[in-house]
Amino acid sequence: MSRRWIQNPKRCADEYLDGIEDFIAFARAHNPGATRIRCPYRRCNNTLWETIENVQFHLIRNGMIKTYSTWTYHGEQLDIASSSRATRVENVEPIVDHNEQVMDILNDAFPFASTSSNQEGEDDVPTSMDSADFEQYEKLLQNSNQDLYPRCDNFFVLTATVELMYRKIKYRMSNLCFDYFLEVFKRMLLTDNCLPKDHRQAQKVLNGLGLGYEKIHACKNNCMLFYKEYETLDTCPICNESRFKTTSQNRMTKIPQKVMCYLPLKSRLQRLYMSTHTATYMRWHNEKRVDDDVMRHPANGEAWKEFDRTFPKFAADPRNVRLRLATDGFNPYGVLNQHHSTWPIFVFPYNLPPWKCMKKEYMMMTVLITEDPGRSIDVYLRPLVDELKDLWTNSVRTYNKSTGKMFTLRATVMWTVNDFSAYAMVSG
Repeated sequence: MSRRWIQNPKRCADEYLDGIEDFIAFARAHNPGATRIRCPYRRCNNTLWETIENVQFHLIRNGMIKTYSTWTYHGEQLDIASSSRATRVENVEPIVDHNEQVMDILNDAFPFASTSSNQEGEDDVPTSMDSADFEQYEKLLQNSNQDLYPRCDNFFVLTATVELMYRKIKYRMSNLCFDYFLEVFKRMLLTDNCLPKDHRQAQKVLNGLGLGYEKIHACKNNCMLFYKEYETLDTCPICNESRFKTTSQNRMTKIPQKVMCYLPLKSRLQRLYMSTHTATYMRWHNEKRVDDDVMRHPANGEAWKEFDRTFPKFAADPRNVRLRLATDGFNPYGVLNQHHSTWPIFVFPYNLPPWKCMKKEYMMMTVLITEDPGRSIDVYLRPLVDELKDLWTNSVRTYNKSTGKMFTLRATVMWTVNDFSAYAMVSG
């Protein structure tokens, strides 16, 4: 029986779906009465045992190991004549294509999509998605299975968008330059292609993956943020300055005088546990760190150990996150404008091993202040401080990809690192 369907990247194709049905029927026939079988999904790699329904779900959504054409783990016998020349399945490096990598990103962003209905209500398993999340997931899943153009075998819409946006960021391409190349690529492809026409449309395709940001209006004089109890006000209660710019009466859109960008911290910390690539590393400081007299990581320091003694309940769960906060101002325009200063505020998770926690991939920018805040930096830090207080007192329910269970995540800031001028501002 031909098993070319395993190599088919289009997992919605009839050939692929029929092949999955044949595999499930084969596994049932050779494992009579079994409720769990080995899962040949690339990440499970025939080492994890799943229910037959979950195995079928994994294979339809993510695909089978492309080298697993002889189903030895599910009852099929190897041909003795060729077994001496055959490469063992577990020693073959799975072939990873771009479409599979994008599906991995989608699976990490929506781990609750595979939750079975009979698991709902249990404390350590994820609950089912709400309607808004499910709608986003369905939209992304549709883009992940839609050809970039008719009869395109290499790229789906979501894969192409992720690839292009990744290169834009990696090579620091401006939005204007990115729009130009998208226009050129779109003209190069077939007329009925689905490539986004500009950067704004590409962002809309990826919006469902989360990790966005919020725009919070601020007083022109840095008195306060129009946030929480002040969100509906049109004037600052401290200096009576208008929240919006004065425009012509015919203009319907209100333009704020000052805007601060805030990137929520909770969702970013949750994503560290929802991703297969980082979930296990978040416990490195407790499980794999060498505990001797050598200072290799902040966990070897006395401050970390004293904190554990002071807060034993927090220290009891190694999944709780220790953070460092750092900020400083810089002039992005060089000598063109000596009076301008931009202040990004970064948070670093110190649960990660030393070769990861200081990499830019794990530097989380939480606040972007577009001018020198002076002594009013505490005004702009309020959303972050509120979120940190909530993470300390109330915690947040988080899905751990490495264990497949939910847990209660807490976080604390243990250090702030600044130069002396920024230290004076932050501490004041």
